[in-house]
Amino acid sequence: MRVVIVGGGFAAVEFAATLRKKLKASECEILVFSRENHMVFHPLLADVAGASINPDAAAAPLRQMLKGVNCRTDRVERIDLAASKIEYDDGSPVPARLPYDHVVVACGAESNLGIIPGMTENAFAFKVMRDAVELRQHIVRRMEQAEGTNDPEVRKHNLSFIVVGAGFSGVEVAGEVNELVRSSTRFYSNFKEEDVRVVLVHSEEQILPEVAPTLREFARKKMEKAGITMLLKTRAVAATREGVTLDNGRLLHGATIICTIGTAVSPLVKSLEVPKERGRIRTTADMRIEGTTNAWTLGDCAYIINAENNKPSPTTAQFAVRQGRQAAMNLVRVAKGEATQPFRFKELGQLCSIGGYQAVAEMFGMRVSGFPAWFMWRGVYLLKLPTWSRRVKVAVDWGWDLLFPRDLSFLNVENAQSVTHAYYRAGDFILRQGEVARTFSIIEDGEVESLEMTEEGREPKVLAVLGKGDFFGEAALMGNPIHDHSVRARTSVRLLQMGRELFTQLAEASQPFRDLLSKAISRRSGDSWRRLPLAKELLSGEPLETFLDPLPAKLLTSDTTFADAVTALNESPTGQLLIVDEQQHLWGTLDREDLYDMVARVADVPLEKREDVPKRKLSELLYGNPLYVTATDSILVATMTMLDHSVSWLPVVRSKDDLHPVGFVRGEKIGSRMVEKISAGKSGQANTAS
Repeated sequence: MRVVIVGGGFAAVEFAATLRKKLKASECEILVFSRENHMVFHPLLADVAGASINPDAAAAPLRQMLKGVNCRTDRVERIDLAASKIEYDDGSPVPARLPYDHVVVACGAESNLGIIPGMTENAFAFKVMRDAVELRQHIVRRMEQAEGTNDPEVRKHNLSFIVVGAGFSGVEVAGEVNELVRSSTRFYSNFKEEDVRVVLVHSEEQILPEVAPTLREFARKKMEKAGITMLLKTRAVAATREGVTLDNGRLLHGATIICTIGTAVSPLVKSLEVPKERGRIRTTADMRIEGTTNAWTLGDCAYIINAENNKPSPTTAQFAVRQGRQAAMNLVRVAKGEATQPFRFKELGQLCSIGGYQAVAEMFGMRVSGFPAWFMWRGVYLLKLPTWSRRVKVAVDWGWDLLFPRDLSFLNVENAQSVTHAYYRAGDFILRQGEVARTFSIIEDGEVESLEMTEEGREPKVLAVLGKGDFFGEAALMGNPIHDHSVRARTSVRLLQMGRELFTQLAEASQPFRDLLSKAISRRSGDSWRRLPLAKELLSGEPLETFLDPLPAKLLTSDTTFADAVTALNESPTGQLLIVDEQQHLWGTLDREDLYDMVARVADVPLEKREDVPKRKLSELLYGNPLYVTATDSILVATMTMLDHSVSWLPVVRSKDDLHPVGFVRGEKIGSRMVEKISAGKSGQANTAS
């Protein structure tokens, strides 16, 4: 019999270990597929982030834990339940296939910071060992940056840490971060303990909803006394490099954001066509997937009813361990032809460390808080560690932490060699005139405006508008290392960014890329209009409304069919149409060049499906988010934007906050106006001469 286990967490490991004890290798072949070759002991992740234990103490190698079990780090791409086979990537050109007699799906859930705009780009997740290690490195790096700056605002920013979510993970990591930073201030001379700020943001009235109200209140008071600020009944609605935007409109500044909320269904689980409940796989009472006889599911990805109280099992470690053990026993019963048993487990209690040698605990009906609870917390988790080698390592690290300061070393890996993502809200400055150039940015979504800073207190002058697919920051990196203009988010914007060294290497290695950048620099330089002095002279003072063409007689919608769009384009006198959404906001544009692109895309459709092409919606054939200017922009901005993007027309909307279209401007109309002015000027000169 071959049993394949997908996952390497508590449930998967306990299942494999129990099954190996009950069935000999000659009776059962067990294979564990896990992308990580170790099991992470999640309750200790906060200790890793806070530098009270070393990372290897909280990660146990699967091969050493599971003797007699084959362990693979290949990614499982697909489970074919009907054929009883899995497909996995072993490095070959095509996926490898492996038959099984029983399969266990225990791949857990994944972090989903994307539920809050900007969290994915700017916050640390807190789910796997890599998250804890990277956070620890980042915290120490921020302390070093705070030590090296003479700007009090920059120092305050570097020493501000924001934790979103006050469940077990959020409370534990906030306590450990607070302890690490405050206890380390004695080793720095440029800041003190009172300069440190740790803020815990939680949407409910109390922290730790999983424990009794008295323990919640104890934890809150102790953490506040330790210097942690609590923002309760408050939601985070966005995150940027400046900090977190709250639901009351306040921007909470901080250089470090840790997000402990938000989970997503594993792609493998999502691909399984089986009954699900809230994204989790439904099971029968014995933990087999509904509708199957040889497929089991456990842990965070499983929706298992606990026969103890007829409620869904919580996604906690103690339940995952019992599920793994009982499911393995059920499989043994199946192999022996015996009846299986339903999953049944009575929760033992909850433990949570809150930092500063303090904790809260509920065990066997007893409630304990303070140092005794902390001692209990460490004792219980020490005994729950999977191997004696890990227990000894953790015990030594904890003992060391009691006697000596925490480790402040970090690996200085330059961000300049990495490609990152960033998110900015409308109105946020991405870079400022006069700042040192450090990044090259490509716009993934949204729009930005290039600005020339004017006198203090006056609104900057808009030079041009950049949209999806455009880039900026190249001029300063290739020449003057100081930005000669500012860039501000015109809408919410997502960027792909690379550091100076990586950008330089790419530019030096690719001549076409270098030529593209040179042309962009020539177009976008702050003195662009010096190359076009006559155009600037003729257009200055001309209101944009002078050049405004009225709205087309017919506005298309994103639901307009391909056939109707072609008809409307043929009937349009200018060949330029606007597309709106349900709110009548600008969604897209359509001209003959777009039509050619759509025709080329339609040409790739198989012959048997081409009869459906005329009925396809524009939303399926075009990209939304068009470039536009506002009615309050100058004609110079419109002209420069058209030149910068090599387009001949632009839609005009009421304002950045109101995307109702009011018309459009055409390059040919601007050109005609310039010719008229030049002709009038020459005529005037001739009359004067006569």
